[in-house]
Amino acid sequence: MKSSPSLSAVLSRTAVALVVLIVSACGGGGSTDLAGVGSGGSGVASGSVSGFGSVIVDGVEYDDSAATRQAEDASGALRNVALKLGQRVRVVYAGDRAAASIEVQAQLVGPVTRVPGTDGVLQVLGQSVRIVSSSNDATRSNPTVLDGFATSAAIQAGDEVEVHGAWAYDSAQGQWLLVASRLEKLATAPDPVLIGGVVSAIEGTVLRLNGAAGTRIDGFPAGSVAVGETVRAWVARSGLASSPLVAQRVAGAEIRASDLDASSVVSLSGLASGYDAASRTVVVQGVRVKLADGVVADEAALARGEFVCVELSRSGSTLVASSVKQRGGSSDLGRTTELKGVTRGIDWSAASVAFSLRGSAIQADASVIDASCRAVNAATDVYVEVRGNVLGSGGAVTASSVRCSQSYSGSASADYTGSLVSIDTASRSLSLRVDATGALLTARWDGRTYFEQHPASLPVGLRVEVEGVMDQGSSTLRLTRVRPAD
Repeated sequence: MKSSPSLSAVLSRTAVALVVLIVSACGGGGSTDLAGVGSGGSGVASGSVSGFGSVIVDGVEYDDSAATRQAEDASGALRNVALKLGQRVRVVYAGDRAAASIEVQAQLVGPVTRVPGTDGVLQVLGQSVRIVSSSNDATRSNPTVLDGFATSAAIQAGDEVEVHGAWAYDSAQGQWLLVASRLEKLATAPDPVLIGGVVSAIEGTVLRLNGAAGTRIDGFPAGSVAVGETVRAWVARSGLASSPLVAQRVAGAEIRASDLDASSVVSLSGLASGYDAASRTVVVQGVRVKLADGVVADEAALARGEFVCVELSRSGSTLVASSVKQRGGSSDLGRTTELKGVTRGIDWSAASVAFSLRGSAIQADASVIDASCRAVNAATDVYVEVRGNVLGSGGAVTASSVRCSQSYSGSASADYTGSLVSIDTASRSLSLRVDATGALLTARWDGRTYFEQHPASLPVGLRVEVEGVMDQGSSTLRLTRVRPAD
């Protein structure tokens, strides 16, 4: 996705006067980066969920055991949500990457307006979206996680979807498109809808998204955004036939002025666009940055629009990439999916094992399952570590290795499926008869727990899937998510 010669002019923006001290935040080698920022440090990371241990964002693991997991709505209010593979998220953390908040930031939420072509490009709310169908994609993007669709061919016009991903400039089309990391089918039509993209022009309070002929949206206060920035706007469904669309609310860039002002680490992952070799500048997710003197990068890969993670600092009025990490060689950056957690009830003796961990479907051939799993009784809690990839259509992870352990340190995320024996909304507690083993599990929830269905409406006997944190030595699960089993 090479940019047109005029792209740098289109994307020019006013730099903010900010101060930041940068230390390593982007993922490095093939194993998950667990290093902290030091006592008292803080940071902000914007990228895509590439796995769960706690939560892993582009190869970097953050402890989410005490974090809120939320998304904002058209009113600006935050609501609890479930974390899923491929979601675009903004993580605010401190200390040794202990996440305080994780905000899920979908880029488009609404109806499909054009089905995928042979190039994998469809439209959602009139905005171009590209589905990545192969692990060998030229941008080094991971295959799109499709949730609710067996293949991209199953996507129909009018389907309601939520799309996450990275914005990239397509010079052949002269527009920005969203390279999807996750595309999820919704059961109901959202109202308002959410339209996102890169600002290509501004006329008073009206801006144009993603290209010279792109969607026009009114309702942006003068001076609130600049050309080249990424924005998200909530629009009433009843007004979708109008032009310009009228925004009920607007959210600005993922990386904010306050982040660079207050945080010791700010990292941003996405696809490179508009690389200028003369000035050594590149745009990532609507943020134009200059490669710092001495920073070594594969500039040909930047020009090709490949995946990149940059760490942001300031030099005068210029935003500087003080570190650049790219996928390839020893830099994994989330190319490998990692899933870790406690579970039970899996028949490890099968020739091919299909199971779910951290809300993700996994397929593991016998050849990749370690003897440490084969020795585990299905009725026993076991800590499972999976490495693999989403290799093509659909969202299932094909495992390249599966290891098990009956011990773990500190707290670990746990998954169970079973039937509700009791639920008490006053004490915020429930008990579950776990499938396959018949064991009784006690669990509690708090204000951070996401319920797909209101707890008061869950009848005794209903089969549910629960996820939470199991502190070692405790017999009570701290719930993070509860949903009816399929």
